[in-house]
Amino acid sequence: MRRSKYLAALIALFALFFGLVAAPLAAQSTAEDGSDFEVLRVDLTADTGLVAFRPNADAEAGTGLIANIEGEQVAADVVNLTNSPIDQLTVLVVDNSETADTVTGYTQIRDAALAYLDTVPAGTEVMLIFAGEGSQEVRPAVAFTADHSRIREALSSSGIGSAPVTWNAVSTAASAFAGAGDGVRSVVVFAGSEGAASSVAPTVAQGALLSANASLNVVRPDIANLGLADFRAVSNAVPGGVFLGGSGDMAEAASDLGAIHSGTLVGRFGTGAVEAINTTAAQGGAGTTQIIFEYGSASERVRIVPDGIAVGSGLVPPPLAETSRFDILSGSGAGLIAIALAVVAVLMFSFAMLSIFAGDDDTLNNTLAAYGPQDAAASAAEAEFQTQRAKIIEQVVEKAEEAAAARGNLGETTSLLEKAEIPLRVGEAFAIQVGLVVAALFLGFVLSGGNIFSALALGVLAAVIPTMYIKFKVGRRAKALEKQLPDTLNLLASTLKAGYSFVQGMDAVGNEGDEPLAGEFRRTVNEARLGKDLDVALDDLAERVGSIDLLWAIVAIKIQREVGGNLAELLTTVADTMTARTRLRGEVAALTAEGRVSALVLMMLPFGLGVAMYFLNPDYISILWSGTFGFAAIGGALFSMAVGGLWMRKIIDIEI
Repeated sequence: MRRSKYLAALIALFALFFGLVAAPLAAQSTAEDGSDFEVLRVDLTADTGLVAFRPNADAEAGTGLIANIEGEQVAADVVNLTNSPIDQLTVLVVDNSETADTVTGYTQIRDAALAYLDTVPAGTEVMLIFAGEGSQEVRPAVAFTADHSRIREALSSSGIGSAPVTWNAVSTAASAFAGAGDGVRSVVVFAGSEGAASSVAPTVAQGALLSANASLNVVRPDIANLGLADFRAVSNAVPGGVFLGGSGDMAEAASDLGAIHSGTLVGRFGTGAVEAINTTAAQGGAGTTQIIFEYGSASERVRIVPDGIAVGSGLVPPPLAETSRFDILSGSGAGLIAIALAVVAVLMFSFAMLSIFAGDDDTLNNTLAAYGPQDAAASAAEAEFQTQRAKIIEQVVEKAEEAAAARGNLGETTSLLEKAEIPLRVGEAFAIQVGLVVAALFLGFVLSGGNIFSALALGVLAAVIPTMYIKFKVGRRAKALEKQLPDTLNLLASTLKAGYSFVQGMDAVGNEGDEPLAGEFRRTVNEARLGKDLDVALDDLAERVGSIDLLWAIVAIKIQREVGGNLAELLTTVADTMTARTRLRGEVAALTAEGRVSALVLMMLPFGLGVAMYFLNPDYISILWSGTFGFAAIGGALFSMAVGGLWMRKIIDIEI
């Protein structure tokens, strides 16, 4: 039966792997279902509610829209946005800068804008803004108009400007909606450059878009390393945003974007259920109403105040009001099975490992069982299991020690473990470290969704942290030993004055002194009693403690043992010298405290200022890593800081 636990451990490993991998995949497949379905606007101000939405790309034509209002399903009539009471407002931002013409070619950008304009339904209010005129105060080239011929004429006759101020143009477009009518608002940017001359930061433009409840749609050329990450980030951050890149001609992407916008639908549904909920609200407060819109296999949940309008970020429901820590239990059957497998696998693996590697059962019942009736078969099976377990553990430890010996750090690691008072063999410690690294790599790979760099980073941490912990314990123990030395030597001198021999005095110190130094003295006495030469045992003591003061004391003891003299007086003198040196170190540390703090402040100040400037004005400081001169400046600054830091450390480092 005990053998089956090895098989259980192996099965548990496979189940754990499957559970950890399948659970994220199941959750991912559920979460991504219908991710293209997006609600843009909900209006409950009239007797008939209106919802503007973009359907899932693979939704079947003619699919009905269902409004689930607090559990009551209401069917909605679906029409195209152009045939609905909701207006559509669009601002075209065209990058006609010299940079865009050099990188992309302005003709391609202009043709893309014209191609998108062909898809805009007649009667849609459109504004045109050029983003390459160089002026920080951007003005519309054509104000909102339903006459698209004016927009087309302005585009066709436009030429190449100067510097790109695209983010200024986006901010101007967002502000222009304030004086226009209400409806579905879109800013469409035909980008050909990064907009490096803009005085408006992308985050500021993002805030203006959110305030105006407008989406950001970007059409970009298919050019590697163009650097439009900010456009992608802002487009993803505002509701309804689309980021498209042309696989060949930008006009194709513009036509695709136009098809997406032309496919915007509007659903009409009755608001009777909302009014009923509003009427029965506790204490007369309407609060907010949850509506789940379902279109085909996709759905989206929104929150809206009755008799109100929800657009942009106002559509997002408060996460704490409707979420629960048990929401995961309402997922798909595959997800629940995967989670259950992961839980069962963890329990099985833990039980199997405890059964294999736990110590022998030393309870009273087990001890007395040896004097009762014996089952020969059971005893033989138990003995075989214990033997096999010991062999497995010993083989693992031996292989780990061979690997440590091959690396040439077997003796050093043994010494570190002894000084840190960690009761492990080198092979055991090495095997544990390898196990931690493997577990960290596996968990990092699973938790990061298959990101190999995250897994490697976690593996490196798992490899470094145990070593750092051991060295930390060694350093802390060394400081404790150094602090105890004067009192311990005085105690040893007192025993010698009382008539004890040197070995008897060390034994008394080991029994009466404080740890950890008392334990080292006991070990030295035991080694001497077991036959090791006392001088060699004292040398080993100095090696384990690692204190130069103790080394001096041991040298003095060995000399006294050869030439004779008053050993008690000698130890008292050495202890007094150590006490004086410790007091002098404290005085020096107090006098140099201001210099050490000044050095720390001066070393951290450039990094602190750099972080502050990055958050206050990222465009200003980003020049440092945007070219060769910036990298050279960073390298020179780091080199100067390193030289200055070493210089200051040398000034305040006073050897005693």
